[in-house]
Amino acid sequence: MEDHKLRYLQSFLKHNRNCRLEECIEKIRSWEERARRCYDEVIDLDSDEFAEMMLLDGIFVIQLFLLFRNPKWRANGDRIFGNPRMLYDVRRDMTLLENQMPFFAIDGLFKMVFGAHQKHMPGLLELAYGFFRPGTNIEDMPEVVMESEVQHFLDAIRLLYLPSVRKAPCESEEEMEFIPSATELVAAGVKLRKGKSKCLFDIVFKNEVLEIPQLKILYPTESCFRNIIAFEQCYYRNDSYLIDYMCFMDHLVNTPGDAKLLIDKGIIENWLGNDDAATHLINTLCRETFMRSNNAYFYSLRRKLVEHCQKPHNKWKTTFKRDYCSSPWTVLSVIAAMVLLTLTVVQTVCSLLSLK
Repeated sequence: MEDHKLRYLQSFLKHNRNCRLEECIEKIRSWEERARRCYDEVIDLDSDEFAEMMLLDGIFVIQLFLLFRNPKWRANGDRIFGNPRMLYDVRRDMTLLENQMPFFAIDGLFKMVFGAHQKHMPGLLELAYGFFRPGTNIEDMPEVVMESEVQHFLDAIRLLYLPSVRKAPCESEEEMEFIPSATELVAAGVKLRKGKSKCLFDIVFKNEVLEIPQLKILYPTESCFRNIIAFEQCYYRNDSYLIDYMCFMDHLVNTPGDAKLLIDKGIIENWLGNDDAATHLINTLCRETFMRSNNAYFYSLRRKLVEHCQKPHNKWKTTFKRDYCSSPWTVLSVIAAMVLLTLTVVQTVCSLLSLK
């Protein structure tokens, strides 16, 4: 990979004559103390080595994003874009929590080189969105993500998933409600429907209808979600949207039958090949993670679903509809039986009255 980084650095400097290597190094040195604080572990490099690492990695990322957006700029025989598998691996490696580098440093290099042309080209965050989007559930880039709040690219992906309106955590200290599975919800009269929202967290339960936005389970989904979950576990314990969402989905999907039900409803788009693989992924993503039960986005939703399923008449009503109203002939049979029963009762009453 170091060879690729050097080639991209040479190509970048060749096509951006206004970018002087010495100025880039000097700029990075001015950020060194702040950049080192962004890493959890001590970076065992001296000042020159650290600046070289930041320059090589930063320019590589910028050049990678630019080439992804502009295929005409790619050199013949580019080893990354000429090999789909390698591009997939590079994208995956860039979402690993341990591989993150400070966003402000890369963005600083980007603005230093392209500052005079910023009005005529996308910003670094938009370029990053375009590069990472193929492996995510994100359709459109939200306008609410500000560069100033982004720590690194994994954080940027997480922010793109978040709802535009973020609710404050619920103050309740009650134990988390374990909601019934998808099959059990249907048995209790809940209708499952694919939601229209593009935000995964916009799950709504109203008038016995549970609307869930579509979750696309792609091959990169597991790696991306696992790293966001690890990131939330470390830094967003009270604001763990993806952890809470995946725990919610974990409760819905207990068996491949539950997964198939959600797939048939269009709530899950499964690219993994079979229902067992989708079930395994959903059931293992949040294993051994700590989850708070008071995220307002899901706390009230859980309560509503549990309360609905605890009412016996909801199950009775569903059973009656399934057993006696599943077809016109069954309905006619029930009506005929009720009419016959009514006539029998009337006849019995009349017979008793005549005996008097």
